[in-house]
Amino acid sequence: MRRLVALALLTLFATACAASEEIVAQDVVFEIPWGTKESAHYRLLQGDDVVGSGVLSVEVNSGVLIVEQAFDIPREEVTDKIRVLADASTLRPSSVARQIDGPEGKRICQATYGGSVVTVVQHSNEDDRTDELSVPEKSYDTWTDLFLWRTLPFREGLDIKYAGVLSCSLAKPDLLSEVLKVEGLETVSVPAGAFEAWRLEIRSGGRTQHAWYANGDERTLVRYDNGELVFELESID
Repeated sequence: MRRLVALALLTLFATACAASEEIVAQDVVFEIPWGTKESAHYRLLQGDDVVGSGVLSVEVNSGVLIVEQAFDIPREEVTDKIRVLADASTLRPSSVARQIDGPEGKRICQATYGGSVVTVVQHSNEDDRTDELSVPEKSYDTWTDLFLWRTLPFREGLDIKYAGVLSCSLAKPDLLSEVLKVEGLETVSVPAGAFEAWRLEIRSGGRTQHAWYANGDERTLVRYDNGELVFELESID
């Protein structure tokens, strides 16, 4: 199960160094770039090999932001689906639901935010566990990160820190320091075409990742390298 889970953890950060990093709890949402509904389709690569596919969807309904991520890795027989509900203007989370299906069974996680606490309940064939974590008011669930970063006021040299809550990670929930730096504009070629995109460096939990967001009003994620998998945009609707 560990090998499958490592592939399924598509957008999460390692936590080994989290405890020693400064946590800066602050608002970082600058401008919401998406409309009422959107879905972006990606291929997932390890090196030069296409190993799966992913869909990142966002919908706004009555002031509630619904973020969904769905991943399929056929050669590992793994699917991973995540749904986050948050405030549509602030991206403050209210709940996270995650389900991973693989050869060794199903794992379900539910995270519920209330006041200054997130409660995370996980079930699998092997164990059941419930954990609670105190969280700052000004914090964001890491399952909204790929959308949260789209709201930044992109410009070269921009540095931002914020508090990220690692909720449904299949381990105990944790609070992370997330450090972002906009490194500049690059031309990025993906199956959807060539884009002028802002290169964003993300540092957290002792790891460095990179994301490329199109230089336009919608700031679409065109490429993302989390150190294990690379997402490349194929289409958007």
